[in-house]
Amino acid sequence: MDAPEATFTRAASPIEGAAETDFEKRRGISHLDIRTGLAQVHIGGMGADPTHERIALLKRVAEAGVSIDFLKLTPTGLSFVIAEDHVPALRTALERGGALHSVDEDRAILLVHAVNMRDEEGMIAAILAKAIGSGFTIDHASDMHDRMLLVLQRDEARRLAAMLAEGSELV
Repeated sequence: MDAPEATFTRAASPIEGAAETDFEKRRGISHLDIRTGLAQVHIGGMGADPTHERIALLKRVAEAGVSIDFLKLTPTGLSFVIAEDHVPALRTALERGGALHSVDEDRAILLVHAVNMRDEEGMIAAILAKAIGSGFTIDHASDMHDRMLLVLQRDEARRLAAMLAEGSELV
């Protein structure tokens, strides 16, 4: 007796005609996190060659037990972010050295998570344009491969996160 003829139907590939597969994370913003309790510090007034002044100042900050994040060098100084509870120790260290400085408290970091953010053409620019165009003041912006970090006033961070989360074309 002959075996019944089997028909073969090729299963559709999960990647045919699709921009992403089921096991990949979706493109666009995947989630948002806010970290509060921070202060943005700006130090300026350093001379034409601020290298030695920067080193001395950072040494005083370290001796005061203040941990810094997001260090940026500026033409006449530097800026960074610290935990708000370290502000008194920082002020003492800076005033001891006579450094011109400003400390903006009540800051937060808004983390915008998106897979391959740097590879998604225009995503970083679109997020910044939306934030700036909506009137938010960004103290600091940086990015990694899968997220963007924005330092801004705490309430603005919450409002921007809500704006990005609700029906944004970026999501």
